[in-house]
Amino acid sequence: MGFWAQVGLQEATSVLGMELVGLHDHMMFFFVLTFSFVGWTLLKLSVSKVFGRFYLDNDSLESVWIFLPFIVLVCLGLPSVKLLYLMDDVGLPESSVKVIGHQWYWTYEYTDMRGSSYSYDSYMLKEEMLEDGDYRLLEVDNRCVVPRMVSMRSLVSSSDVIHSWAIPSAGVKVDAVPGRVNQVSVCFLRSGVFYGQCSELCGVNHSFMPICVECVSVNSFSEWILNNHDYMLSKKLLGSGWGVFGAIFKVIGAIFKGVCYLVSLYFTYLYYVFYYMMVVPVKYVVVTSWSVLWWSVKTSFALLKWLWWFTDSPFDALIFAFWHVGGIIFNVVLFVLMSPVKAVLKTVKGIYSGVVGLLKVTLFLFEAILFSMSSFTSDSFKEYVMSEVNYNTKKFIWNLCEHYNFRR
Repeated sequence: MGFWAQVGLQEATSVLGMELVGLHDHMMFFFVLTFSFVGWTLLKLSVSKVFGRFYLDNDSLESVWIFLPFIVLVCLGLPSVKLLYLMDDVGLPESSVKVIGHQWYWTYEYTDMRGSSYSYDSYMLKEEMLEDGDYRLLEVDNRCVVPRMVSMRSLVSSSDVIHSWAIPSAGVKVDAVPGRVNQVSVCFLRSGVFYGQCSELCGVNHSFMPICVECVSVNSFSEWILNNHDYMLSKKLLGSGWGVFGAIFKVIGAIFKGVCYLVSLYFTYLYYVFYYMMVVPVKYVVVTSWSVLWWSVKTSFALLKWLWWFTDSPFDALIFAFWHVGGIIFNVVLFVLMSPVKAVLKTVKGIYSGVVGLLKVTLFLFEAILFSMSSFTSDSFKEYVMSEVNYNTKKFIWNLCEHYNFRR
């Protein structure tokens, strides 16, 4: 969160937040450089006694002040465009939380598991309800709970007017528009409590609807969400008018659906095993490489035969080699003389293939340079984050499977 007299951005708590901080520093570098150059130029001109009354044009100088700002704008625009794309990319989240804005509080819903819906409202705490260490105008009675290092998706909407769900330290700011659902990816790097506020004027109490997100470990989140979902599911079953028999029938139906799903999954697994372990190797390894293999065998056999001939009669073997190479050259020259159009077309095709290959290599190097410039976190850090996300995701799924197997 922000502190008093803080100059820079808040400390980043997500990869997206770190990229935003890096983009801010990247742009500030060009801003300071441009401001310093312009200030030095103005100061130099103000104290200089040299005047250029007859200095009308200079092509080199005009080219410099046209292309130099263009390069600066490209260096500023490319990282921001890529980061804008990453901010909109949700990917494949493991769980979702629905955020609904009201006048003037938030509602959080978790609806991903077992068909149950667990939701609660989040109101700002009054001053007389605050405890030691709590922040005024930021603490709430029910926090939004998310797991650490697990890809989550926030679905943001509103029930009345336009709100904005924003967490500055995570680089998240999504408008909550009535009748529209916006989504954003949330993945926190560490555990803790992170604060935000509604960032869109929504009425008289706009300043009194804070956002408080608590990031916990995967085990704590799994236990919390499963207990709440089981409670809501049992309440839904027993309070729907069916009673115990209705609950039993629904459980039997769920078991039947699970068995059908496992059977279909088993046959799908057998199909993919057969296809990728038998059909694909035969299709792409044996059939495709047969011509190359046959050509290699024939060439190797001919070369070994010629080497054996060379050891027995080197003079005759060399004469045959020169005759063979000369025949190839003669055929090429004859082809050019007899069919100049085809020869020109083949030459143009070869030159075109070479130019295209060179352009591909150049574009690949240019793309690599742009990629290195448009990412503000190191590759080792990205690998660490990906490994942690994969590990925590597997742990989260394992906790769910273990819980449901135990329940059955």
